[in-house]
Amino acid sequence: MSLSKRLDRNPARSRVLLSGSEPSAGLQQQHCQRCGKAWWPRQPHKPVRCPGCKSPYWDQPRRLRHAVTPSNESVNKEALGNSLGQTLTKAFEREDDHQRDHEDRSLANALTMLKEMKAAGHTWQEMADRLEREFATKLEKDQLKVLVR
Repeated sequence: MSLSKRLDRNPARSRVLLSGSEPSAGLQQQHCQRCGKAWWPRQPHKPVRCPGCKSPYWDQPRRLRHAVTPSNESVNKEALGNSLGQTLTKAFEREDDHQRDHEDRSLANALTMLKEMKAAGHTWQEMADRLEREFATKLEKDQLKVLVR
């Protein structure tokens, strides 16, 4: 059977195989930006959804829910360390009479505890919670990183 007879029987194939002289007559291969599937549409208009993942947003890149935007200003480690030192000094100067006799609330003990937790693979949130619970000091993630490193 000749090529022209086969193309007459399958109009979708003839539309895909057009020479490109008329851009609206031929079909463009489509790519899903969600799942990466590539396909040839059946009609010349924009497909409603991806045939692979069935997403109606196949032509839009996926957005992250809580995307972290990079800060334009760099972190000054000295200033962060100084503020951290002042915060810890204030926290360790406060003394509860009933806890002073029972627990060692020194900075050295807090650093040792944080380093042990990091070596054990605990998260920064777990370290911050334990520091707040045992030493009555609330520190941010960046401050904890400066202490542990």
